[in-house]
Amino acid sequence: MSSTAYTSKELFPWNSEEFRTNPYPWYARARDLAPVHQTDEHSFVVTGYSDAMHFAKLPIMSIREADWVSPGPWAAFENTVLSQDPPIHTAKRRLFSRWFTPKLMKQWVELTRESTLSVLDAYSPGDTIDAHFDLGVVPTHFTMSHVLDLPFGDVEPLFWALWDAMLIQASDPVPGTREKSIAGLDYMFNTTAALLDEKLANPGNGLADELIALHQKGEISWRDVLENVVLFYMSGAPNPAYLIGSAFEVFAEHPYVMTDFRDKPEYRDRIINEVARLNPVELIITRFPTEDVEISGVHIPAGSRVQFPIGAANRDPAVFSNPDEFDYDRPIDASRNLTFGLGTHACAGQLISRSETEMILSIVAERYSSVSLAGTPKQVRTDRLAAYESLPVSLS
Repeated sequence: MSSTAYTSKELFPWNSEEFRTNPYPWYARARDLAPVHQTDEHSFVVTGYSDAMHFAKLPIMSIREADWVSPGPWAAFENTVLSQDPPIHTAKRRLFSRWFTPKLMKQWVELTRESTLSVLDAYSPGDTIDAHFDLGVVPTHFTMSHVLDLPFGDVEPLFWALWDAMLIQASDPVPGTREKSIAGLDYMFNTTAALLDEKLANPGNGLADELIALHQKGEISWRDVLENVVLFYMSGAPNPAYLIGSAFEVFAEHPYVMTDFRDKPEYRDRIINEVARLNPVELIITRFPTEDVEISGVHIPAGSRVQFPIGAANRDPAVFSNPDEFDYDRPIDASRNLTFGLGTHACAGQLISRSETEMILSIVAERYSSVSLAGTPKQVRTDRLAAYESLPVSLS
């Protein structure tokens, strides 16, 4: 279906283990061949940064799937910002936006500090620690639990339930994915429903309590409450934890980066931005145009599936010189990337994720002189998602 000498499966072998592990050579070849590829009757892949930055955020680019797409398990989040366009999206976002202002962020990251220091106080220098789970998942989930005013709970099964649930978002899900996704969603929703039942009997003062109060006043449905609390309770850790784990790998591979992070606070945003550019946790933005659109001379009918691979845009050599290199000397204005999305559907948790990441990296950089790998980092990846299975490091 592609207009080049390559078949669509040769250009984008979504389920190939080699592609999943390192999709960037495939993206580079596809981008060199053409800015847009049609991969099947309904689907198009856009490979360039400029096209992605312009078209992915247009109001006609709906997040709602077209009618030809079979309903999937992810419809469980029908009542959240994940599934709605404006103006409904705006109303959904307003339910929680006041909880993530810059002023409150200073309060929340103090919780991140508390949890990180607790982990490190129990750590003996030179021992092995999992930099992703212990320093990424635990402090960020601790923070979000307090924002919601919910118990910390058993975070590891929560983490992997979300991973399983999101597998269905792969470009070409393999057999068994739907069942695995449903099982993950069931775990997430059942766990959260039980916590909300407890909260009804013992109210607090968190975001979950505010949503319950809105329901009791008749302003939102109970389903609104449940879906939004699931969304924050389950997703508060995985995305920032991947960013944090990736940064620790950079510290281990390039010790001067850790030194600069500690000694040059003015570089911290740049370093985090460059880690995010090269290591997006969600790898593809998918939209469905509500009217015909032309991208780089390619006519795309309304209702098509348009995929914007973040890894392709973030490493476009037309924008980023030496795009595969970690270079935090790039001017901050010239290093804008798509890792946290863009436009209306930009990640609602971007601000807290960046703040948590800076807090955790700062504590480690100020408390230790080096980070070294104590084993081979293990990741699990699809064409759509990335996560660490383990990231053993030693701090000294």
